Amino acid sequence: MLTSLDQLGFLLALAIWTSFQDRRHDTRVIGAAFAAALTGVWFGARFGEVAQLDLAAAAAALMTAVGMAGATRLRVGAAPLLGLALAGGIVGGAAGADATAGLSVALFALGGSIATASVLSYGLLAARRLDSDWGRIARRAGASWIAAIGLMVFALSFAAHPGHV
Repeated sequence: MLTSLDQLGFLLALAIWTSFQDRRHDTRVIGAAFAAALTGVWFGARFGEVAQLDLAAAAAALMTAVGMAGATRLRVGAAPLLGLALAGGIVGGAAGADATAGLSVALFALGGSIATASVLSYGLLAARRLDSDWGRIARRAGASWIAAIGLMVFALSFAAHPGHV
């Protein structure tokens, strides 16, 4: 979970975007991402080999969308914010589930969801501390960089790789 650029970028962009929303949403977003990552690992471990899931494009698209929302300071209600937190958690969990070979899926799922909640919590704490005018600009600039990186990762997920089928 913590070694994937698109998953980390998504979580940091989600923290930045959430920091522009009402504080009441913070715990809901963290809880939704935690539960979704837990569910995503179980889903990926159960159906990943059967479906041969390649979630790189989905993770990059989510990273781009959340980064753009943070860069524009998009003010929305709880539903879109929680929806993207759930989608990102499920995609991130399912993408990491291929690492469960030979491990306890339950412990891996718990560890991945705790890592998700931790990154999101610390990101929110840091983003909420930057409340001055320059801090809001810095958060928006960081979110725009994450969106740009997500767009590049999205494009690369469709590029043909030499020696890759």
